[in-house]
Amino acid sequence: MNLLIVESPTKAKHISHLLGNDWVVRASMGHIRDLPVNGEAAYVRPPQFKMNYVVMNGKEDTVKALKSYAKKADAVYLATDPDREGESIAWHLCRVLGIKVSDSQRVTYQEVTEAAIRKAIASPTQVNMHLVAAQESRRGLDRMVGWEVSGPLSRSLDTKASAGRVQSPALRLIVERERKIRNFKPTDYYQVLAHMPDDWRATWQDGTKEGEYFQDKAFADALAAALPGMTLNVVNAGSKPVKRSPPPPFTTSALQQDGSRALKIGTEDVMRAAQALFEAGAITYHRTDSPNLSEEGESSLRAEAEQQGYPLSEKPRRWKAKGDAQEAHEAIRPTDPSMVQAGNNDIQRALYSLIRNRAIASQLADAIYQQTSATLDGGEFQGRQAIFKASGRTLVSPGWLTLYQESKDEHDETESSNPVPLLEKGASVSADRGESRALQTKPPGRYTEATLVADLERHGVGRPSTYASIIKVLFFRKYIEKKKQNLLPTSLGERVIDALDPFAFSGLEYTRGIEETLDQIAQGKMQSRVLLDRAYADLKETLKTMPGGQEAPRTPCPVSECDGHVRRLESRKKKGVFFWACSNRDHALLSDNNGKPGEPFGN
Repeated sequence: MNLLIVESPTKAKHISHLLGNDWVVRASMGHIRDLPVNGEAAYVRPPQFKMNYVVMNGKEDTVKALKSYAKKADAVYLATDPDREGESIAWHLCRVLGIKVSDSQRVTYQEVTEAAIRKAIASPTQVNMHLVAAQESRRGLDRMVGWEVSGPLSRSLDTKASAGRVQSPALRLIVERERKIRNFKPTDYYQVLAHMPDDWRATWQDGTKEGEYFQDKAFADALAAALPGMTLNVVNAGSKPVKRSPPPPFTTSALQQDGSRALKIGTEDVMRAAQALFEAGAITYHRTDSPNLSEEGESSLRAEAEQQGYPLSEKPRRWKAKGDAQEAHEAIRPTDPSMVQAGNNDIQRALYSLIRNRAIASQLADAIYQQTSATLDGGEFQGRQAIFKASGRTLVSPGWLTLYQESKDEHDETESSNPVPLLEKGASVSADRGESRALQTKPPGRYTEATLVADLERHGVGRPSTYASIIKVLFFRKYIEKKKQNLLPTSLGERVIDALDPFAFSGLEYTRGIEETLDQIAQGKMQSRVLLDRAYADLKETLKTMPGGQEAPRTPCPVSECDGHVRRLESRKKKGVFFWACSNRDHALLSDNNGKPGEPFGN
């Protein structure tokens, strides 16, 4: 009997049906070990930055069961997800099951299909300790920031607050955007339109430079009024076909953006639905930076497009990935493009349709528009040139647009049609009427989850697979709130950002540098300790400048023969109720006696 360990029970059940009776497939239920939540072992401090892991609460029975199956198995295969997090889970499984890394049998696959799994099992590798080190570095750094800064931050604000290495720069984006909106002063300006017969229009070229606005209302009104009697000579005209290529198949970031917009759901819901589709074998792995497909995926998509009679591109399409992309996995696609529907609920089914349509559309022919333009000259008017330009386009061959169209946010401007006719150079036309349009500059739009994800990616804050959890934490901490689809900072969120301003980790460039360093660790080019040592020194130096940043004096534990120290904590369930926790976890929590440690509970 062979044992295959995956992360989720849904995936375990699905794979069990694929592999047959010679295999037992069981789930770790995600991570099985983590850093402790309190006590001295919970700290990640120099000089060793040792991380003391414990089995997570509630996972004791899972670990016990996996140990039992492993003892009976002829071979144990670790088939957790194919990323750093999955590699780390595989290593923790080795530790609790007594498997040496050199003896480990690590299998990875991009899709939960029988062919992919059997191929992976046939060529197992060892757990990649460089990837484990990168994940461990991230976890240690996140714990370090939280433990070292959250206490001083709470004292500084006189309320419970937490600092996070990636949540803080994400919060900064939202706060700074809101302040730009709050401080925005609109500028009035004017535009003149010439409305022509057959319902097309031309726009007056006011001659202002970029960033400037035409503000002479009297002139705009006079030009609009004079247009019906003005002869407009065609000085330039033309019409040409314009091609529009399809977007690539989804990356994780693009999936969260388009899924959130199109389905009107949060990024966490998008990722939850994608996880379910992956585990059910409907789509390839959904955590990827790569916009490109495997040869197998490319061929299957083009075959399905041909079967359905869709217009294919002449050659398979390729895209250039972003500079910092981790391209270990191909883009997200259906494992079987001929399967039109998949999923167990409406969200999963809608998301699958979005993934399938975009993946197939990526291999279809360009959409072709006929773009027509004209430049009209009305001569001089009140000392200015009355030059008008018109441009419009008509879809003549939909190509990939027959299958997929990218969604837009509510505040995005939609393109209006303008049926400009093909004019001859030297001809003359007249406007039916003129319009003086009063306009105002607009503030930047508030973030939605989709636009925040786009900016997190642009600034290199975290990785696409972490975006949903970042947003979830900001809501949980009550640092942001949602109104309709817009994200707004709370007053607490703004205070947190102001208090964290001196810290490098709260800036937008810091996390990009960290991600690059983690990549180096994952490639074996840097030691984890170098990153943690540098980050710790920076934190301690900055804490000296923060009100409340000096480390609170340690209170000895009053329990006899205990050499630990205690901290006063507030109950999460009952505000205003306090207790004391000791760094030595061998005895019970202590009651609070007027701000001092009291007797252990239960005495």
